[in-house]
Amino acid sequence: MTYRLRLLLAVLSTVTAIAQARGEVPATGQPNKTAPSLFDPNRHMHVSEVHAGMSGYGLTVFKGTKLERFDVEVVSVLRNFNPKYDVVLIRCKGNYLEHTGSIAGMSGSPVYLKDEQGRHRMIGAFAYGWPLTKDPVAGVQPIEYMLRLSTGRAGELATDVKPSTQPSQRGGQPVQTGAHHGLSWSLADAGLVPYWKGLGTSAGPEQSSPLTAAPRVAAGASSPQLQPLATPLMASGLSPDLLKKVAPLFATYGLTTLQAGAGSSASADAPAVLEPGSVLAVPLLTGDVDLTAIGTVTEVLGDRVFGFGHPFNNEGAVLLPMGSGEIHGVIANLQTSFKLGSLTRERGRINTDESVGVAGVVGDLAPTVPIEYHVSYADGAASQTYRFNSVLHPKFTPMIAGVSLAAAITGPSELPQYNTLDYDLRLEFGNGQTISIANTSANANIQELFGEIALPLMAAAENPFERVQIKKISGNVKISAQARQAQILDVNVPRSKYRPGETVKAFVTYKPFRGEEGVLPIELELPHDLPQGTYQLIISDAQRYFQDEQQSKPFRFTAQSIGEVFGVLKDVASMRQNAVYVRLLRQADGVAVGRVALPQLPSSRRQILLGAGRSNVTPFVSSTVKMLPTSMVMSGSAEFAITIDPTAKVEVPGPKAVNPEPTAAPQPAKARESHKLSGAEAPGTPDQTKKHE
Repeated sequence: MTYRLRLLLAVLSTVTAIAQARGEVPATGQPNKTAPSLFDPNRHMHVSEVHAGMSGYGLTVFKGTKLERFDVEVVSVLRNFNPKYDVVLIRCKGNYLEHTGSIAGMSGSPVYLKDEQGRHRMIGAFAYGWPLTKDPVAGVQPIEYMLRLSTGRAGELATDVKPSTQPSQRGGQPVQTGAHHGLSWSLADAGLVPYWKGLGTSAGPEQSSPLTAAPRVAAGASSPQLQPLATPLMASGLSPDLLKKVAPLFATYGLTTLQAGAGSSASADAPAVLEPGSVLAVPLLTGDVDLTAIGTVTEVLGDRVFGFGHPFNNEGAVLLPMGSGEIHGVIANLQTSFKLGSLTRERGRINTDESVGVAGVVGDLAPTVPIEYHVSYADGAASQTYRFNSVLHPKFTPMIAGVSLAAAITGPSELPQYNTLDYDLRLEFGNGQTISIANTSANANIQELFGEIALPLMAAAENPFERVQIKKISGNVKISAQARQAQILDVNVPRSKYRPGETVKAFVTYKPFRGEEGVLPIELELPHDLPQGTYQLIISDAQRYFQDEQQSKPFRFTAQSIGEVFGVLKDVASMRQNAVYVRLLRQADGVAVGRVALPQLPSSRRQILLGAGRSNVTPFVSSTVKMLPTSMVMSGSAEFAITIDPTAKVEVPGPKAVNPEPTAAPQPAKARESHKLSGAEAPGTPDQTKKHE
């Protein structure tokens, strides 16, 4: 090879690498073209060999781990059913399937057809069906397509392919905070505003959410379609009420949630068997709660395993747990029959999830996320500790973290009708970052619990800078059988005119749930450099405070690097529901560069920054804020206008005048209601306060 040719090849290689790093040339998980084909014509059959009238059989498990045969006959071949992919249409015979029709959980069951030489060869996987059909007709995914899937073994994948579920490689190293020019992320644009902090409170069940995805199959009853069989998700350790609430979340990913028992100890000791027709289990959560998706193995070649015959979540390169399982029984249903099963043991991991099926290898297990919650009770009942291991996945892990928290809270029994949860959660991420969430929730609901723990996980994993996966979740929850919540009825500010540096005193009248009215005194020291003028004073709950922060300081909720994303998440996590917030709005004299606030700038410097033409420079309204923690969740807000006058008379207590002129008593400002009235005890004293600019 000449020097010029070697130089040209080196340059081309470098350019390609740079383009892939920039995303200009996709680095896909397509099989290596030099890898030998796994298709064996003596064992497997091409779809081109199939014609109507051919007969054969399939293998699956209807009970326990025993493989059973069912007869099939080819009806037709649906050419180009999927783009460039055919599907074989079969009719199943035998009393069992003629009674049940297609069964969810049979996905991947191998189907063998008899060729002209009398040999039975595998044509593919039982994968498609129609709901509400009278005859047991199904679709088969050809095995020749499935064997093209990469199982993740060396030489099958390009070296630069990274699964979407791969954990962060930084270990405990500090996160890099350098900005990515041209990229920006916003908490609101990502749809990740916490449930209790203002958005989602009026959302109906049809409204989209970051926790849900577009359904994989959208077929109306008036236009039935041949579609991938639903994948049953076996749930154990969840109450029926909780299962009903979380089922729609998993349904959007093609998973039908069913209540079933976990595998027995005898099952766990059974031999590790993954063979064509055996149960293929994908455990999403194990421990005190089990969530396991059930399908069937199509083919096993050495340590390579292929199954399902349709996508699990259709994400390409993945890293999911894979195991063997058993079937407890088949439930015949008019709409779709389904298998009840469970995991027996993890055997390896799934590395590829595409439209024609899933593929993986036996051996090394997929990484998981340890979760531990300690739950105590205010009435003195015995505390409980719950331990789980969750799949590491950018979409499933946030949902499962929420499910596990809800399961721990409702473990021995459902929450009392009126309740308060005091919780302290710790989220440890793969890049060394930690987010602590300490808050109180009165009459908690599932959406609130899910949002509190799931939204930080989603923001860390789904942002334009870097996918950072969760490493560990732990926390403590205390449950009280009373609703510690109060409504702010009115707020009295005796004076309306102050000098800079004086202290504003206010008195908040609140009404606890089933309690007597009380008064909470509040003090706010005014800045000494406050210019003369009229200012807005807001006394509110956490929701109003969060909304005002979004409007006055939008830069606090945007990011231009992964480090800033975590900064936003920590700011949001610091906002407490069991507090009263006092805000004094100043003039629009602040400028933010990225998330760095530069308050009270001189007008000339402010105009220079705003006129610099930088997209990350935003004006904002400076404010003085004080947070007063309370013992209950506060609800409501009130606004006032106060005047700052350096020449105002300072009121000093002194002897009464002999004949004082009558003066009108100041009228309290009525609080604007932002939540429904409910609560329990009196708020705490204002000894503990927090103040920031």
